[in-house]
Amino acid sequence: MADIKTKAMQNYLSSEYSQSSTMGQHNVYIYIGQSAESFVIQAAKVQIDDAEPIRYIYSEMESRVLLEGGLHAISSAGLASGEHRIRAEFVAMAGDGGPNTDRVFPSIDQQVTVSEESHIELQLFSDGMKKVLGKADVLLHEWRTTL
Repeated sequence: MADIKTKAMQNYLSSEYSQSSTMGQHNVYIYIGQSAESFVIQAAKVQIDDAEPIRYIYSEMESRVLLEGGLHAISSAGLASGEHRIRAEFVAMAGDGGPNTDRVFPSIDQQVTVSEESHIELQLFSDGMKKVLGKADVLLHEWRTTL
């Protein structure tokens, strides 16, 4: 099994996968992350333009990994150059709460410009007054591959 995972990772990192598969399209990778230490992500929904939304429910272990700084690669797509709409909704609850703890439902609806391969992190974030009030936001961070 480890050999299969190693081979898959090598293929993913190879130039075959880092270059666009279709003329005029660019690979865009979407990740879920978190910096809000007082919340636990339970679920996420991500939609690019008008495509079918991607939904994911996190196990307790996966939520802990996100809390420790891990990223979840939730989606990848080949997108044409230009403006694209990224929408995301999270379901999160206070990390110290029990099963009856109120949940928060932060969301984002933002345009991104695609002109090359991009990596987008949708990050659960809470600090300052939002943290005191038990609220959170979703931030979009975009990285581009450059050599």
